Amino acid sequence: GALHLANTGAPLSAAGAASLLALRVSSKDADAAIVGRFGVGFSAVVPVADRVEIRSRTATLVFDRGETEQAIAELGTGFSLRDEAVPLLRLAWLGQAPPAGGFDTEIVLWPREGVNTDELLADIAEQACDRLLELPSLSEITVGDSSVTVVRAGGLIRFESATAMPGAGLVWREAVTGGVRWLRPRAGLPEHPEVLRTPTPTDIEISVPARVIARLPVTPDRRHLMPGVDVGVVAPGYLALVLALDPADRPALVPRGMGRNPVDGRLLAAIGDELRSNAWVPPASGDADLVPARTLIIADLSDDLAACLGPVLGSLAHPGVSGPVARAGLIAVGARAIGLADIAEALAGIDRPDRWWADLYEALAPLVGTAGDAEELGALPVPRVDGRRNLGARGLGLAPPGVRASWAPMVAPDAVHPLLERLGAHRVGIGELVAHEGLAAALADVADNGADAEVRALGDEVLALLAADPDAALAPVVAAELLLPDSDGELVHVDELLLPDSPLAAALGDDLPFALVDAAVADRYGSSALRRAGVGWGFLTISAQWPTAPDHDLDDEDRWWATLPEPPAAIVAVRDLDLVPDDRWSEALTLLAGDPVTAPLLADRDGYTAWWLRTNARIDGRALGSYRSPDAPAFAGIVDPLAHPAAAALTGVLLGEAVSDAASAAALLTNLGDRNRVVEPGAAVRAYGEVVAALGRRDVDPEALDALLDGRPGVRVLDGSVVEAAVVI
Repeated sequence: GALHLANTGAPLSAAGAASLLALRVSSKDADAAIVGRFGVGFSAVVPVADRVEIRSRTATLVFDRGETEQAIAELGTGFSLRDEAVPLLRLAWLGQAPPAGGFDTEIVLWPREGVNTDELLADIAEQACDRLLELPSLSEITVGDSSVTVVRAGGLIRFESATAMPGAGLVWREAVTGGVRWLRPRAGLPEHPEVLRTPTPTDIEISVPARVIARLPVTPDRRHLMPGVDVGVVAPGYLALVLALDPADRPALVPRGMGRNPVDGRLLAAIGDELRSNAWVPPASGDADLVPARTLIIADLSDDLAACLGPVLGSLAHPGVSGPVARAGLIAVGARAIGLADIAEALAGIDRPDRWWADLYEALAPLVGTAGDAEELGALPVPRVDGRRNLGARGLGLAPPGVRASWAPMVAPDAVHPLLERLGAHRVGIGELVAHEGLAAALADVADNGADAEVRALGDEVLALLAADPDAALAPVVAAELLLPDSDGELVHVDELLLPDSPLAAALGDDLPFALVDAAVADRYGSSALRRAGVGWGFLTISAQWPTAPDHDLDDEDRWWATLPEPPAAIVAVRDLDLVPDDRWSEALTLLAGDPVTAPLLADRDGYTAWWLRTNARIDGRALGSYRSPDAPAFAGIVDPLAHPAAAALTGVLLGEAVSDAASAAALLTNLGDRNRVVEPGAAVRAYGEVVAALGRRDVDPEALDALLDGRPGVRVLDGSVVEAAVVI
């Protein structure tokens, strides 16, 4: 029925025997890495045994409660224990039995009555792996038929047991600092509370999520620390354990709570100080760990967002420690959780490429689920197309893909992302961009102050927009400011440029007063975009509202202005008519009538364009106003029809069915007096009647008519002949 415990190692010495008999700490070298520095606890045999033998290679000691009681009785001194049990470990006798073969020392216990040795062995087996952890000099423990061996390598401790010894399945991570060892199993701590171990367990419970084994002075019963001992000295070793773990697992080691007892409270406080002031938090970018007190955490940080923010926010924690549990641990030691508003503020001074911002917006988008989230990002930097940066997306435009418009407050094309629309940016079409009020000012400013390269770049932006939208066009006031390169590479206003294949070039002849636009520019953007930008294709027009004087650089404008009874409400007129050679008016009329912009002006008899053409344009050497439209037969035989395909469109230019001005009256009177014309009497009467009626209506000024007549023309009489006016009755 005896219980045998044997070990290999140093045999019992005289000093060891004295320690056993005195029940004090054994006298081994404090620096020796051997079992027994603080004693395995020989007094633990008292509750379970009445007889103990220590059989060693050097000597055998026997402790026996019965023999001790008999020895006391034999003293004959009347000494009495007053019914108390005699002490077991005060007297020892030399024995003769050697230790079991292969061992240096064997302890044999004869259990007291009521002690179940099977349960005792089971308890010993339960603690075998703990003892191997606590006592590094031990390498193997066998209990009955079960054996467990400890293996230490690379900071890990594991156990090998063929019989599934309790606790053998755990693998422990170990960090050693001086005489302090901190350990944590990979699978987490056992459910039962941890206690301070010095190296064997004390009665001091600790709430630290790790096991500590430290050489701290303890009371003789090894249950408590000696008075004045500061358990905080073991805290630096805890940091070493934290650093030994995978970075994502480190926050789990941050202890919580106030402590279960004063020792535990002091230990938690010391560990908290150690973790708070040292670097151990994994960073989102780089290799250098972060100090918690200077660490920023974004809740549930994604890898994509970490890739963007990590390099610019050097104190940002890794995504692996941004979950709720890890985050709470980091905050407990001084880390600061930041939200969307903090992110926006932290990025205010960051300079990054436009594409980087688009990646950031993509990573932020999953975090913006409500209007409140969007409001928090109200100051998020947004790069603009002009190179500046907005604090916030509100008020910025989002152009279609590939579109650039530096004159408008637009998001840079490479930074455009759907998130910005949720943050207040708005979609802008090409038509809105070319009509933006800032375009004319930008063109004027770059023309006055910019380098040639800047002028060309802005021109390219405008043309690219027009090429992308066939319905977009520049307003005349904007086109007047646009400069583009001509065929010689010189920058010229678009109203001085023609397309290489322009029909106006053909109409104006060889001595062309316009420059031709650069052929490469025409090839790149197409003639349609260039025409909508204001480059000449056909005749150009000018327009003005509420003009006050003939100051629009139109040929003979002051003469036309003098024919008006009052200033017009608006002027829309074809310019450069005076540049057409007399032999090119046939081509010019075709061009004017075929252009939807200029064609309506040919029907406005009072407008500048029709007036100038009537007065100055020549076909076959005659003023255009001296012809009639082929479909206006009222003055057939008197006025020649214009033989031109566009004659029907020239209703405001040619002589119509009635006399409306001095020029038409003069043309009729001159032709009526032409003896070479055959005029029917009725037609002559009607024609003279129209002139008289016009004079009566005051549509024709007699003095103006007199000035237009070359001398006194003959008069057509009823027989069809022409006579001098003086003989007419």
